[in-house]
Amino acid sequence: MVFKTGVRRAAALVAAILFLLPALLSSCSLSPAKRYSTIIDGPFDTAAQPVIYAKKKSDADRFFDLFKEKLETWDRLADIYYEYDGLNNLRTLNLSAGIAPVELDPRLLDLLEYGLAAKETTGGRVDLLLGPVTSVWHEYRAAALDDPENAERPTDEELSAASEIAKKSSLVIDRNASTAYLPVPGSSVDVGAFAKGYATERICLELEELGYTDFAANVGGNLRVSGSADGEPWTLSVRDPRGGGTVGETNAHETVSLATSGSYQRYYTLDGVRYHHIVDPDTNFPAAFGWASVSVLTKDAGVADVLSTALFLLDREAGVSLLSRFTSPVSVLWITENGEKYAFGVFAEEIE
Repeated sequence: MVFKTGVRRAAALVAAILFLLPALLSSCSLSPAKRYSTIIDGPFDTAAQPVIYAKKKSDADRFFDLFKEKLETWDRLADIYYEYDGLNNLRTLNLSAGIAPVELDPRLLDLLEYGLAAKETTGGRVDLLLGPVTSVWHEYRAAALDDPENAERPTDEELSAASEIAKKSSLVIDRNASTAYLPVPGSSVDVGAFAKGYATERICLELEELGYTDFAANVGGNLRVSGSADGEPWTLSVRDPRGGGTVGETNAHETVSLATSGSYQRYYTLDGVRYHHIVDPDTNFPAAFGWASVSVLTKDAGVADVLSTALFLLDREAGVSLLSRFTSPVSVLWITENGEKYAFGVFAEEIE
């Protein structure tokens, strides 16, 4: 099948995110163009780093302003935690579950349709209707991070009740009326598995249409490069989840994206067990397939984001089988909690 292509913020967010980025950028060039970069702190509760090669700082500044404006718009549209005056977003949709359809921005309807396609293509591994379950985990994780000494995990009864709602849930999209509706009371959507990648792809395509070339963007670990690093290839690397540098380096001579899903961020520990944020819809618990991280390299940032999550929720054999459904070239680097590496595609050459 073909795709149609918050949480609390801390003062040290920028430094922490930049140090922990799964994907890194590097390049070298002797041409008159200069490399410019900036940090955008806040949208999608993460840090974004756009990079561009330009001959004038004013051109770079205009690019950064446009990127920030577009990223902030997507952040507000896809927000499931906060409402904004004069804007219907996913929070509005979730609060209206079982009550009435909600008129939404066409871009948000596109995102929801993309999520439904992702659910079908991944066999339910990436499920935007799992919101009742993921919201329970979000509340417990936030509480644990606020007060680690009193950390708890959700009860089986809580997760079972949330799962029953999720299983009954459906999403009705009416393009003629520009509305979306969740008929089941208590149901909710959660687009965290793909929204950043999808938004990154859409933003970069729009900037390319405006004539910008030779740029890259890292949005909370969702990396997308366009053109070249002023005539030189972009170098993309995956962070070793156990620390100690990077692995899986590859050079990109054309538009490509890299996304990583891992258990080493957004988690809390209780009685020696790490409860991370990637929930297995079969168990209603954080996925336990032994992966520390799964990184996906492909052209489209939205697809890379979807696949990195889906593959984290599958064993390697099932993951390779899933890849056969995608016609675009895809490369994958799996890293286990013990540090073992398995690769598919161009990453295979790196770890041999």
